Amino acid sequence: MTGQIIEDKRMQTWIVISVAFASFMAALDTYIVNVALPTIAHYFNVGTSDAALVTLAYLLIITSTLPIFGKIGDRIGFKTVFILGFAFFAAGSLLCGLSPHIYLLVGSRCIQGIGAAMLYAVGMALVPRHIPENRRGWAFGIVATLAGLGVVIGAPLGGVITQYLDWHWIFLINVPVGVVAIFVALKVIPSRKVEKSSGGKKPFDFAGAIMSFLGLAALVSALNKGQEAGWQHPGIIASFILSGILLIGFIFWERRCKDPLLDLGIFKISSFRYGALAALFPWAAFAGGNFLLPFYLQLEKGLQTSVIGAIFLISSIIYIIVSPVTGKLSDRTGARIICCIGVAGAALSSLFFVFTLGIASLTPVLIYLALVGFFMGAFVPVNNSLTLGSVPEASQGTASAASRALINLGMVLGVAIYETIFSAVLPDSALNTSLASANIPHDVLNQGFRNAFIVGVGMCAAGFVLSLLAKEDRKAVRNKSRGDLVA
Repeated sequence: MTGQIIEDKRMQTWIVISVAFASFMAALDTYIVNVALPTIAHYFNVGTSDAALVTLAYLLIITSTLPIFGKIGDRIGFKTVFILGFAFFAAGSLLCGLSPHIYLLVGSRCIQGIGAAMLYAVGMALVPRHIPENRRGWAFGIVATLAGLGVVIGAPLGGVITQYLDWHWIFLINVPVGVVAIFVALKVIPSRKVEKSSGGKKPFDFAGAIMSFLGLAALVSALNKGQEAGWQHPGIIASFILSGILLIGFIFWERRCKDPLLDLGIFKISSFRYGALAALFPWAAFAGGNFLLPFYLQLEKGLQTSVIGAIFLISSIIYIIVSPVTGKLSDRTGARIICCIGVAGAALSSLFFVFTLGIASLTPVLIYLALVGFFMGAFVPVNNSLTLGSVPEASQGTASAASRALINLGMVLGVAIYETIFSAVLPDSALNTSLASANIPHDVLNQGFRNAFIVGVGMCAAGFVLSLLAKEDRKAVRNKSRGDLVA
């Protein structure tokens, strides 16, 4: 891999812009859809279970294919996978915008997710490959800033587009942007011939890829459809059993595979093992809350989508302000204590929402979002540092991909579990129709929201315990204050 560093600063800037834009697009589309989900559900006249699939499909595909595309990038070249990522993302966006049926929309979101996974898997690796060491901090800073910007403007942009244009346009705007991104990437990212090892290429881990994907898909499907079909339905029980068999089989296979999709050896490192698992739970609560809150604000507060999007700005802005501060603070106090404070605060934030969601005023919601932004801003970047800080440099790429996959898995499970808990109190007649037209009593809706966020408190409590167990190796900690590159 010699001769790949670019000395021309103008070309360096264009490469970083291309990578940063990929992070921006993928992060933006994670958040832009949530605000529009009540409108999409009403448009197709479907319940929250089917509406949740619009988010779940995207996150599930990213989670299950990230390691796959990382491996493929090593084999065929990062540039090829990166450009294909933009192409799949743009094509999926076009199909989403033109979808005449909810399940076609879900299928199109899967195509979008494939593109996002490609961009996530190889985008960050392009920076150290082509940018000189003395400029990598600058490069990663720009990428982190653009990813954060995608998080910040996703919800408000989705609200404005949905209200003043049409929900289809939250997808269609990606098409011309994706075409431009492909053109830029083709022009500025150097091509490279993939080097052949003397021992020949090891066979790709197709078995691991299939088991991990089908195992996660079966689990999410069972959680998503369990309430609607009945938890004792043979199909739901079979899905849980199949998921358990496949995921356990995946672990055993990866431990024995010569070139595994996921190197499980990194989980022997205590701080990585507990830190990565600790992140799964608050991210699950965060994603589940972001999924349900637009329904709450529309049904219980009567707000328009543009206002709902603007309200979500509160947590995003506070998150971006707090993240770099806590990153630097952890250099002096240690990462574990700040992680524990952050995740404990996230639990208290959900508990606050549980006790105040019945209040007519909007103020408690604004306070809740501010608390979530503050405590997740305290937890996430410091948890990244704690999780990756003790991993040997040679395993940093594998550890980063595994950590991101666990975070995305947490988001998938969070949306599925919150939707399931919320739907459990709804009458059967409301499960397959839009909530806006179902005329469900407010006390029933509030009970559903309350139950879901109580589960979120428990999720954050689990994250607190795991953060306590993540003992930090102070000598190995590095890059404390770089910020959040995972969201």
